[in-house]
Amino acid sequence: MLTTSEKDALYILIAATLGDDLSIRSRKSQFNNRTVDVVEDMIIANMDCNANIRELIVNLLGGSSMLTRGWLKKILKTSKNKIKEMDLHGYGCLVSTKSRWKSAIITSVIW
Repeated sequence: MLTTSEKDALYILIAATLGDDLSIRSRKSQFNNRTVDVVEDMIIANMDCNANIRELIVNLLGGSSMLTRGWLKKILKTSKNKIKEMDLHGYGCLVSTKSRWKSAIITSVIW
């Protein structure tokens, strides 16, 4: 069983990942250990998605793992064909994470 403080903290993490969502917030008092498990999986999945974006940028920068000032300008100077081939899903990560995990979070408080 989660304390009120833990439920509040859990919702803060959910909102940081998915944005404020009334349908989830209204169920905050029902958060439980299953909800914690779902949110943990959601955060890991979102980190993996964003890690793919970081990896793509690093590859475009020629293997440099440090993003120093001017990295975007360097990418923009690459050929237009290379830029068109880029498959960045930053917003896509957010949208896919929300569509995949929102219902799982809500379901976790029902069972």
